[in-house]
Amino acid sequence: MVEPTPTTKTAQTSGPDRIDVAVPLRVEFASTLRTLVVSIGADCGLSVDELDDLRLALSEIFSVLAENGPADGRALVSIEATAGELRVSIRTDGDAEYELDELASSILRAVTDSHEIGPNEFRFTKRNVDIVPGPAAP
Repeated sequence: MVEPTPTTKTAQTSGPDRIDVAVPLRVEFASTLRTLVVSIGADCGLSVDELDDLRLALSEIFSVLAENGPADGRALVSIEATAGELRVSIRTDGDAEYELDELASSILRAVTDSHEIGPNEFRFTKRNVDIVPGPAAP
């Protein structure tokens, strides 16, 4: 029998898996980012409908960033994945201020479990409520 050594990795982790990626802040790279994030969401156990919501949220956010960000900027994306939940942070390396119009805000409210805008950053969470219950509706 082989005993595990202290450097042996196990399937159990103490926190979320984190993936960081940077892509050029141009519309043609939105599909690359969507493919990556949706693939990770599927691995986390999000349903087909939740994955569609994730695609829509990413499209809205990336469009705002690409239209208002620096022409030679980059989107710096951090994805935290746990069973049934995905947290995404997208920030730019420039000093642009971003605002969502009413339509984009409505879409994000409908397709994410939470979202917020900070200086140079969008953050949102998508979860499978069958795996990770969210807060009770008001």
